[in-house]
Formats: sequence, structure tokens, C-alpha cells
Amino acid sequence: MEERRPRKRRPRPGFVLNAVCLIVILICFAIGGIQSVAARHQAEKQAAAEAAALQAQQEEERRLAEEQAAALEASKYDFTFSFMGDLNLADDWSPMQHLKARENGIEDCIGPELLQLMRDADLFCVNNEFAFTTRGQALAGKRWTIHGDPANVSILEELGVDLVTLANNHIYDMGPDGLTDTLATLDGAGILRVGAGENIVEASAPVYVERQGVTVGFVDACNAEHTRYTPEATEDSSGVLLCYEYDKFLSSVREAKENADFVIAMVHWGTDYVYETSDEQRDLGHQLIDAGADVVIGAHSHCIQGIEYYNNCPIFYGLGTCWFNNKTLATYMLQLHFQGDMNGGTITSTVLPGMQDNWVTRLAPTEEEATSTTDLILQYSNGVYFERDTDSELYAYVLHEGQAPAAEASPEDAGTDDAAPESEPDLGETGEA
Repeated sequence: MEERRPRKRRPRPGFVLNAVCLIVILICFAIGGIQSVAARHQAEKQAAAEAAALQAQQEEERRLAEEQAAALEASKYDFTFSFMGDLNLADDWSPMQHLKARENGIEDCIGPELLQLMRDADLFCVNNEFAFTTRGQALAGKRWTIHGDPANVSILEELGVDLVTLANNHIYDMGPDGLTDTLATLDGAGILRVGAGENIVEASAPVYVERQGVTVGFVDACNAEHTRYTPEATEDSSGVLLCYEYDKFLSSVREAKENADFVIAMVHWGTDYVYETSDEQRDLGHQLIDAGADVVIGAHSHCIQGIEYYNNCPIFYGLGTCWFNNKTLATYMLQLHFQGDMNGGTITSTVLPGMQDNWVTRLAPTEEEATSTTDLILQYSNGVYFERDTDSELYAYVLHEGQAPAAEASPEDAGTDDAAPESEPDLGETGEA
């Protein structure tokens, strides 16, 4: 009998299809899983990259902020320049004769508190109202000529003087030799000077002083003589910078403005012992600020003149005398406090009232005397007022722009010209002081 082989069972079409579908589904799931894992890994990688980038950005921003803060801190400045008016070290005048008779010299002629302020200032400036010379020829026709031994420059050093203004009506009293000696004497002592020179380039050149990364430019000119004895320097002759016509002086201010952070313009102007400012003084003061000066400081009248603000900049028309003769006269030290950083800065003006009396200049010892002087200033001022600096142990008054309070003081309250004996020249208008 023939053996029968079992027949192979053919897969049903539906089964094959289902298997194929299952396989496809499994493959899809596998692919999806792989893609999901890959996507997750990619997302994680992207998130990590973004986190790293964010951290790097934050670290860079923090570094830049720290650098900017350090730069800002490094750029901060805080210093004070001090100014007083006319100084006279002529040997044949009574102040120097008084000094020579005193045991302690200049220390017996300047009050101790004031002397300390002079020495402590980051810069101290006075008007050098005489020539350092023992030679030369006095200007013909001039009633009073003032000069002192070059050795007297040591007194400037004792006072702590760093800068002197020379554009005045006595610096040329002994002619070109006297001016040459004066320039050499100051240079030899390391004292800066402005306003005079061996030629017009030197006389009109701004002087720059750098403190704590800040540059302050100084310019100086003279407009003080009714009879013009003092010559203006030329290309080949010595003299001062004059400003009866303003162009050269305004040009010096503009030059200083291009090269300095702040500009201080100093002017010898006004009339001896006249408290009121003239229209010409106000016109010139305004033009100096328009040209770029941040502060204008005046001298010459020997008595205090008023203060005003113009375009938010102060004009001090007359500081009064520093140490000049034996008259009893109110005076003051002006302090300019520079404070700021790379983003900008301010100048705060502070007045410390004082008095020249009996050949001694000192700060006001009482509030009554101090306010007598500030009231005198306000009487001839426009649109300013003072606020007592309560942080100072001295009678110091911060200047503000605004409506000036009523002032009742008169020039007689703070000293008059009558105190001078007939033997002491008053250097009035006829004397061309």
C-alpha cells in the first residue's frame, strides 16, 4: 500500500497580511521609538547647549557689568580747588614790613584755619599782584609800582600756592626785565602761572591741571586799567593777555574747552574799591561762559563784588583781597568742589568768609561776622543764595542758584576804605591798582 504524505498547509492570505501588518507595526514602533529617543536626546542636547549658551551669556554679561562697575569706580573723582584774590609781597609795602617784624613770618599774617585750607587744597590759586624782581625800570607816569625780591617766592610755597594769575596791572610795573624775572622765579619754584609771557603765544596759552583723571583748564586776562600802562604781549615782545577787546581771550577759552573737562576763566577787571559790577564785566562774563567756561572768577577791585549764574554757570565778579595792604576789608576763600565719574560731574561752590585787618587775613571767627560778609556778597549779587554747610566746623556757605534773600549789609558793615592811614597808598582809580 502506498504511504500517503500529509499535505502542507498553505498560510491563509489573511494570516500573512496580518503578520506583515504586525511586522510593519512593530517596525514602525521601533522606528518611532528610535526617533523618539533620538528626538529626546536631540532635545536634551539642544537644551544643554542653550543652557550652556545662556550661562556663557550671563557670565559675559556679569563680566562686562563688573568691568563697567570697576571702570565707573576707577573714573570717580572728588577734589577741591581753592581761590583767593590779590596778593602783594612787595618789600617796600606795609604788609611785607609787618611780616618781617613778626617772629613766625607769614604764619603770623594768615589765620591758622585759613592757612591750613590753603595748604590742604588740591590746588590753591591767588592773583600775583606784583613783580618778582630787584631790577628793571619802573613804568613812566605810573603812580604806584609794586615789586618784591624773588626770594619772597618762598612765601608762596609756605602758603601752598600751586597756581598764580599774572594778567594784572602790576605784573609789568618794572618793565620787561621785571616780567622776565617774575616768570623765571615762578618756574624755578615749580609754581604754575597763566596770563603773561615772553610772547603772545605764551601769554594766551591755557594752563592745564590734571587731578584724578580729570583735566581742568585755566585762562587769564586783564581788563583793569583806565590808562593802559601794562602792554599786551606780541609775537616778539613780553606782556600779558588783555581783554579790552574780547576775541583773543575768548579764543583761549575755546582752546581750553577742546582740551579739558572743565574750564575756569579768570579776569582782572572792575574798579578799585567799587562793589558794583559794571555792564562791561557782565557782558564779558556772559561771553566767557558762552565760549565754554564753566566758572568765571574775577579780581582787582580789592573789595568783594557780587555773584551771578549765567546758563547754570557761576560768575564770581570779585573775591576781594587775599593779603594786600593794611585796609580793613571783607574777603573770602572760594572752594570749587569737583565730583563725578565717567558719566558726568558737578562743581559745587563754597564760600568761606574772612577779613583782612591790621595786616592779617583770617576766616570769620563768629557766625555774626560770617553772615555779615555773605550778606554783603548777596547785596551785590543776582539770583543766588547761600546755605550753611553744617558738615563743616568752619563757617562755610554753599552757593545755590535761585532767588537771593534780602540782604541788609552794606560795605561799611564789613570794612571801608577809611581804615587806611594817609601814608598807605590806597591805589584808587587814579593809582591804577
